[in-house]
Amino acid sequence: MIYAGAKLLQIAMPLGGIGAGNVCLNGHGGLQDFSIRHKPTITALPDGHGYYDGAFALLHVKGENPITRLVEGPLPPEKLYDQGLQAQGYRKGGHEGMPRFAECEFESRYPFGTVRLSDPKVPVAVELTGWSPFVPNDEKASGIPTAILQYKLTNTSDKPVSLEFSYHWAHPVQGKGGEKGTRNRLLKNGQGVYFTNTDDPESETFGSAALMVTHVGSPTRSKAMWLRGGWFDSLSALWREVESGQFKKNDGSASERGLDGRNGGSVLVSVELTPGQNTTIPIVLAWHFPNVGWGVGGTEKSWKPWYSAQWVDAETVGTYISENYERLLARTSAFADALHRSTLPPTVLDAITSNLAILKSPTVLRQVNGNLWGWEGCFTQSGCCHGTCTHVWNYAQALPHLFPALERTLREQEYLRSMDGRGHVNFRAALPDAPTSHDYHAASDGQLGGILKLWREWQISGDTE
Repeated sequence: MIYAGAKLLQIAMPLGGIGAGNVCLNGHGGLQDFSIRHKPTITALPDGHGYYDGAFALLHVKGENPITRLVEGPLPPEKLYDQGLQAQGYRKGGHEGMPRFAECEFESRYPFGTVRLSDPKVPVAVELTGWSPFVPNDEKASGIPTAILQYKLTNTSDKPVSLEFSYHWAHPVQGKGGEKGTRNRLLKNGQGVYFTNTDDPESETFGSAALMVTHVGSPTRSKAMWLRGGWFDSLSALWREVESGQFKKNDGSASERGLDGRNGGSVLVSVELTPGQNTTIPIVLAWHFPNVGWGVGGTEKSWKPWYSAQWVDAETVGTYISENYERLLARTSAFADALHRSTLPPTVLDAITSNLAILKSPTVLRQVNGNLWGWEGCFTQSGCCHGTCTHVWNYAQALPHLFPALERTLREQEYLRSMDGRGHVNFRAALPDAPTSHDYHAASDGQLGGILKLWREWQISGDTE
């Protein structure tokens, strides 16, 4: 399905891992809703998404008449004027001072979302494809805390084009010390920036993130620290550097003086394109927050996400993606091709595939032991109705058929920890794993549905024991 115009306003496709958090690709080619810290962070509330989580791409075309564009489509008034759908950026204004591409459309082909951008004044067309690995029966590949943005740049003119493409991420690991507690450095491979903070490694706010470019043969430069000014100084300075073609790389080192200003990191790729030629630049955003300081359902204990036992920090996540990039892309593409070749009507396919994205949303959480757990849904800043509620999750059919091993952990949750000796099943399970109370009535549809689901899991697995 292809969307344009006013319909673009309602698009927000989650990119992330199952139970690992996500960011959303919107219909205009920007990122929003950085729900990477084990709870929703959605734009509908004034304090839900602001300056600190901004991430964006810039395109600078060199020449006698240089052109610079924010690599996004026109910003709709609903985002600009703060009517409950704020954009990212300073005062949630969506970087409104930056010129954008004139034309935009979004193609939904989940687990891929493609944004096509063009402008009569720009000799380069952009095709942005956002995705994260989605490989049925491979819970590890599908559980990576990452969002991947592939930018395909095509020279649409009859002359050679020299350009610079850059990607920028405001520091996503603000800790207890705020800006003063942030630390940046170059990735060990030099192809991006590593963000962390100085918090206690056991605290909930401790974490790391990585911005990297991978699988490009063109020259790259990385800026591990922005100008540490106040207000919007850092973005203004960044824009001037890119617009003038004077992007200054640095390794993130700085004295303690002036560390109370805005912060972020950038990566820039220099490209030469002949008429009609194109190149693809994959940008990888990875995150790693190993401590969750809350629980629900009578336990209220801290716990750790599954991915924290697979990778030690965001840099190792990025390295894993880089080393396995082509394989992850091929396997995700194979799933998408098989699904979208169906003879079902496009509207039906769009409805089915769009709802698969819930698996990559903050609705789903996964503990370090591999067990899944879910909300009924999400408010803008918290989950809604805890405990993988049996009479809600009764009706979910994608998980047992695409990731049956994960679904079976929910049966264990029901029958090993949420059922008492009478056979009473509490329809809300605890997080982290623990027995639950039995002082409330059972949900009959959930309890009886559990029998049907157990039968289904046996049919799928063939594991009688």
